[in-house]
Amino acid sequence: MSVPQYVAKEALVRDLRDFISRDADRTKRFNDAIATAVAGSAGAHDEMANEGIRTLDDYLRFCDDLLQWVPKVSSKGDELLQKILIFYWGLFLSTPQSAASVHSFYINEKYNQEADLWWKDIDSARPLAGPNDDKVVVSVADSKFNGDWDIVDGNVTISGIDAKGAEWPIEKLLQTTTIDYHNGTSMHAFLGPTDYHRQHAPVSGEIIEVKNIQDQVYLQVATKNGGHLSGDRRLIRNPHMITRRSERLLSGGHGYYNLDTPDNAGYQGCQTRGLIVIQTKDYGKVAVLPIGMAQVSSVVMTMKKGDHKKVTFKSGLKPGETKLNVRSELARFQ
Repeated sequence: MSVPQYVAKEALVRDLRDFISRDADRTKRFNDAIATAVAGSAGAHDEMANEGIRTLDDYLRFCDDLLQWVPKVSSKGDELLQKILIFYWGLFLSTPQSAASVHSFYINEKYNQEADLWWKDIDSARPLAGPNDDKVVVSVADSKFNGDWDIVDGNVTISGIDAKGAEWPIEKLLQTTTIDYHNGTSMHAFLGPTDYHRQHAPVSGEIIEVKNIQDQVYLQVATKNGGHLSGDRRLIRNPHMITRRSERLLSGGHGYYNLDTPDNAGYQGCQTRGLIVIQTKDYGKVAVLPIGMAQVSSVVMTMKKGDHKKVTFKSGLKPGETKLNVRSELARFQ
């Protein structure tokens, strides 16, 4: 058993190294995991070799490098998916230092950080139904409507997960005890990879609560055909229904669950997400939740306290004072 000796540059990697080293059994498990991956029995031999990982110290060095990795124009199409194994890597892309390789894509003074490459403002929008009628509820995003369910005694029951259905507590989803959501309606819509990834107000009203809920960044690694690794959310498409795959077992005899598709409702309760609660004149309190998914998991709020005019994307949300018009931008995904 080898205790890691690597001198980490990043605080996050130092924490990981110390976490591994504090427990002898944990150290052994990490070393065994690296050895198994290098040996190829888990289908990861090529990926480990490509990153120069042979030991636990090599893996910690890889983590250090990953946190400041920036893609180049010569990067392979799947290199990003191979690299994104640690959530905090995304924070680096919002710093000026991340712009080091921007010139390899396009030299432009508007690009002051790597993240500037991945979103832009648009000047046009689809016509808004009932622009002067606050009773009209509009779509929150460029998305596909997936379904709506009654909230009964604080729970949403989505049928099809098994014979009895599965209950999703609204309190857990919102992580708040200050708002009464024991009854009402829940709806779900999803954005495709090519959709405009910003969320807008479905109703007019006043912001009474806004927060980010830090939770899982749900992406697992599995062996695909050919013996290589791929991202796997354990969410498998089934054209007829959402299924519980209780017959499949993990090591230790524990079952896991597969939902119909990443687009279906259900994963929201455990994913990193934003929460904006709007007090409306006609519908009471409306909660809007932009839900992160895997590589696109951070939710950035975009309004501020004290803005009583039509809110623009450059402002930030603040409870108690921000006034919303329908289709004011609430958040964007990064």
